[in-house]
Amino acid sequence: MDQYSISGFLRSTVLDCSSEVASGQVAPWLWCRPCHQNSPRPPYQLTVAFQPFPASKMKSNIMAMSTAAALFEIASAATCYPQSTACCLKLNKAPGLAGKIYFPNSTEYVERMDSYWSITAALDPWCVAQPSTPEDVSTIITTLAASNCTFGVRGGGHGSFAGSNSVNDGVTIDFGFFNSTTYNPDTKIASIGPGGHWQTVYDTLAPYGVVVTGGRAGTVGTGGFILGGGNSFHSASHGFACDQVANFEVVLADGSIVNANATSNPDLWQGLKGTGANLGLVTRFDMYAIDFPDPTKPVVWGGNLIYDLESGPKVIDALVEFTENVHKDENSSSIVYWAYLPQLGGMILNAAIENTLAEVAPPAFDAYYAAGNITQDTTKVDLISIVANELGSGQPAGFRNAWFTLAFDNDARIMNYAVEKFYTLNADLEKAVGADSGFNTLCMFQPITKSIVDKGIAMGGNSMGLDHYITRGNGIMFLITFAVNGAENETISFPYIQAYTEDVEAYAASLDLNWGWIFLNYAHKVQDVISSYGEASIERLRAASTKYDPTGVFQNLRHSGFKIPF
Repeated sequence: MDQYSISGFLRSTVLDCSSEVASGQVAPWLWCRPCHQNSPRPPYQLTVAFQPFPASKMKSNIMAMSTAAALFEIASAATCYPQSTACCLKLNKAPGLAGKIYFPNSTEYVERMDSYWSITAALDPWCVAQPSTPEDVSTIITTLAASNCTFGVRGGGHGSFAGSNSVNDGVTIDFGFFNSTTYNPDTKIASIGPGGHWQTVYDTLAPYGVVVTGGRAGTVGTGGFILGGGNSFHSASHGFACDQVANFEVVLADGSIVNANATSNPDLWQGLKGTGANLGLVTRFDMYAIDFPDPTKPVVWGGNLIYDLESGPKVIDALVEFTENVHKDENSSSIVYWAYLPQLGGMILNAAIENTLAEVAPPAFDAYYAAGNITQDTTKVDLISIVANELGSGQPAGFRNAWFTLAFDNDARIMNYAVEKFYTLNADLEKAVGADSGFNTLCMFQPITKSIVDKGIAMGGNSMGLDHYITRGNGIMFLITFAVNGAENETISFPYIQAYTEDVEAYAASLDLNWGWIFLNYAHKVQDVISSYGEASIERLRAASTKYDPTGVFQNLRHSGFKIPF
């Protein structure tokens, strides 16, 4: 038997169709069909065989020979690839990228998929491109753009929803190698990679006696946090994390590597603050460092006040009072949340309070201490990384997740309503998926104040549009989170979470207290984040996109995150 070994690109396993071709059971056009499918798999061998037939079957034999010859010609010319394979092979052959492109089922690919915080976000890209230098990023983006290849962008991997930081229908650009933090004592600038985590950043900067406006949970990734805005322990005193970026090193759609700051590409600098990966791929954040009062003691004061559940309304009143008076102590911050953990006994009411000057129980928190029966007080003076680790431990990795967010006036009625409906939500979820599903939920409130917004304006402005909303007065950022085990349980539960969010929003709107503003870091993909920033911000972003990405690479080929409305 003569055989022709043909390079085919099939979706699943090696296929040997010798007998079918020889018997004429498979038409020749079927053989080229795999070349037009979007297969996420690497190339496989396709073996086509034929043998001499009697005259009665000569027609079938000729068909087999013609099919084999046609396939051989296609494979030799290397002109018939599915887009998925072509995109990844071009990356793999691009200068400097050898060994940095991971195909499905490879050890590196599996390890990167397993490192996502949310299982919901861990999709199945055609391949993973993991650059280690800005030049690598430049090569990747120009190669993808030249071949019209779709892609997603991953920083630290802490996004919650499917499509937040990866794709199924494209290549995931993974910044995991960009995880270093350095500090220059002369310039007081901390340079942070987009693929790190805040726990490591804090630990690296502590010996220098400085910190930056980073995440309040150590497990949160650096890149997505900053580009999404970033709410920190220092927000009232220094603005959002994005407001403290002195300079972005960013790779544009054409592959050029530029700096964006107050004097060089200032429109890009402002445009990157609060918008994700809409204008380019950031490879380094140069952030202003904040000195600790005593550089030899890089500590803060903070922790959790846990109350009995009957104290709820008074704790909300304490938050309202705190929010209205943040300007009197901008070094203090607080979050109030209800967490439902059926595996640990049910509902927990908690106020997380911090002071970045390490002042113990400052007057800003008097109302919290007077709010009700405190069953546990974990506050202490400690490293900021320890305090952040305590907060992060409440949201472990390995679950399927859904987050939704809203913003409204600083009004106790809305928060009390949200808590009341939160109890109902959890009762419904327990009936729908059961406690053995591992589900847990969180209903959180935190201040949005004029102090925060004013600091951002003073630092050159961002793109989040809060200057328009804050004219109403101080507000509250609301977050509902849901985590569960199992895809089926996630599917069952999601409508409950979305309906609950819509209910709270409708109630706030009925009181004419809803803002309509959406915080990118907390948003679900069904929420129209950037449209909520207001027309003035949107127009600036459109102009920046047209200027720095005239062919629309990040609007058309990027399939992860949120986009500028055009």
